[in-house]
Amino acid sequence: MATEAPTKPKVLRRGEAAERLGVHPNTLAGWVKRGWLTGAKLPSGEMRFDEDEVEALRERIYEQ
Repeated sequence: MATEAPTKPKVLRRGEAAERLGVHPNTLAGWVKRGWLTGAKLPSGEMRFDEDEVEALRERIYEQ
């Protein structure tokens, strides 16, 4: 019986997330502060964003 290895969630860099959302990378910081998006801050200070969360936000933005 074969078991599948758990998949890691895909994470996006700030620029990648901003490009998918069609906004400037600095806009993401404001959205994180407002609670619209969750970002993980690395020890280096860089932010990473969950791809699924970014895509869900993109769908909400462009459905309007």
